[in-house]
Amino acid sequence: MSISSLRTPSVDPDTDDEAHIEDNTPPPLAEQTSDALAQCMLEDALTPRLKRLLKSRPRLIVIRTAEEIAAGLLERHLSGQDRTIMVAAYTERQKTGGRYEAQGRTELDLLEKGRSVILISHDPEQMLVPEALAGADGIITVQSPNLAVIRKTIRMLTGRTVRNLLPADVEGLSIRDLTVAIRPGLSSRDCVINLRRISHARSMPEEGMAAIPLEQLAMTEAVSVWAFETLALMRHAADGKVDASALRFSCLEGPPGTGKTTVAGALACSAGWRFVSTSVGTWFAESGGHLGDVIRAARKFFDDIALSEEPVVGLLDEIDAIPNRANMDADDASWWAPVVTFLLTEVDRLRKLDKPIMLIGATNHYSKLDSALIRPGRLERKVSVLLPALDDRRRMFAACLGERIDTGGIAALARLAVEATPAQIESWCQSAIAKASVEDRPLALRDLMALVAPPDNRSPETDRGIAIHEAGHAVVAHALNLPIVEVSILRLGDMGGWVKPKLTDGLLTRGDVENLVTMVLAGRAADTVLGNGADSGAEADLEIANTALRSAMLDLGLYGPLTNATTSDPRQWNNGVSLWTAIAAELDRLLDRAVKIVSRRQDDVFRLVEVLLVERVITGDRLAEILDASHAESPGQADDDIEDRALTPGRI
Repeated sequence: MSISSLRTPSVDPDTDDEAHIEDNTPPPLAEQTSDALAQCMLEDALTPRLKRLLKSRPRLIVIRTAEEIAAGLLERHLSGQDRTIMVAAYTERQKTGGRYEAQGRTELDLLEKGRSVILISHDPEQMLVPEALAGADGIITVQSPNLAVIRKTIRMLTGRTVRNLLPADVEGLSIRDLTVAIRPGLSSRDCVINLRRISHARSMPEEGMAAIPLEQLAMTEAVSVWAFETLALMRHAADGKVDASALRFSCLEGPPGTGKTTVAGALACSAGWRFVSTSVGTWFAESGGHLGDVIRAARKFFDDIALSEEPVVGLLDEIDAIPNRANMDADDASWWAPVVTFLLTEVDRLRKLDKPIMLIGATNHYSKLDSALIRPGRLERKVSVLLPALDDRRRMFAACLGERIDTGGIAALARLAVEATPAQIESWCQSAIAKASVEDRPLALRDLMALVAPPDNRSPETDRGIAIHEAGHAVVAHALNLPIVEVSILRLGDMGGWVKPKLTDGLLTRGDVENLVTMVLAGRAADTVLGNGADSGAEADLEIANTALRSAMLDLGLYGPLTNATTSDPRQWNNGVSLWTAIAAELDRLLDRAVKIVSRRQDDVFRLVEVLLVERVITGDRLAEILDASHAESPGQADDDIEDRALTPGRI
């Protein structure tokens, strides 16, 4: 699974598929929270293949958990399911004769007696004997409970549908928090209220916590430009040099952990303004969820800002929890419409006061917002607080580490910390510094490397195979003038590596789609031509390629017929040719094109493989540097470039 930014969207965990199920549900199926939670976490991690594997005998399964406590939960759950299976969880290293010993060898001896063995650990590489991982029939990764798992757990315990549980209600909660909040005998509503109360307590800042000024905060370029422009206006408004109406209320949007709240607080700190914050989740936590109480809780926030005698920055977090009226059904609208109307009225009230007020909204899902909330005059300026690019990551590491690590080490960390949020970078740095302090020694680069790019114990052969696959993507992309942001052979979740293309705005042509699909299929082409043959690593690539071609043919009208899915029969899509036959023909043709490019440029692929095996992650600029340098040494390469980019549209 390689092209991370092109994967088809997964089901949104915020969508409550059970919201319309009546309450004539079956009674609770579990008596203990921990057992129900363990069951739901495990089911969330199992693919059909892993389910079959668990049922077959005898098998050796290793389960990797995100938290130590989860290993114990799963051990108790699985031990109670089948007494014939040996289940053991290891979360602490054992010392024998002054040396740490890996564990699990005793359980492995049971395999030759025909018994299945399941070994569980939050860190199997350190805790378990090497043969456990090497000989495992399957390794199952169980993630921390997400919103869907928590909803399912509550439903299993209470037998009732879970309503109005928001992502913010469970964000940052530990398994211990969940087992305290979700208890047998409570209603689903009681469980939701408990979760909100704990989440609210977790999010409260520590007493005396010092705010960070913008000048000390590492930000992406786009956020920095907005922040310092706004800061200048705020200072002029406070001094009376400009009218307060010049301040444009803004909305910070982006994925969790990118620092939206931190940026808002830093803006207030640098301006010397008072900072007031709230969230939609807080309104519910403080009110018990009743309509009138929710509005009263919200009014406290707006009144605090409106009546302030000093300049104030107000942060309204989780505003995507207020639903878009355009998407409400009649039942939802009757409850939510007064809340939405109140919110819009209060934003207008702050604007009309003509006082030094800066109102900022924050959301993880900008597309879900009501259009009236983000129109001009309200939260009108959209500021994308996104994952940091390479230079941003370098500045963030430097800000957190100071002079503890030299510039070369910081550059290496920034290069390896792909997909990291500012919060993750800060956490890595704080953890490494704390570890070195406990051991009474200076911070070393290896402390951070162990966190940023931990070893995954892949064999050299596996590493090279992944590098060939990703290099195939990258070389073909370069040949087709498709810009690339990063190429990596680091493990990220289920992905062994990835190529991240730079997606450009604008209208797609048929040539654009075919170049994209050719690049996506180039990993399979490299596996076939230069590696050990086709393997399962191209699963996500094939899904992307099929989806892109189907959309181009059936939705975008780029392949002749202008009918779409609602007006045509896919079995008779184009002059008797089925849609599936047409897609298959295009896939074969574009794979053949990718194979030809990879074959002509195999020297480039192998050159890139060697670099990836050493550097692990390379940027788009580094990729161009490597490949352009090789082309400069080959005068005949220009002819190959022209041939690679030429494509005669196939006939359907």
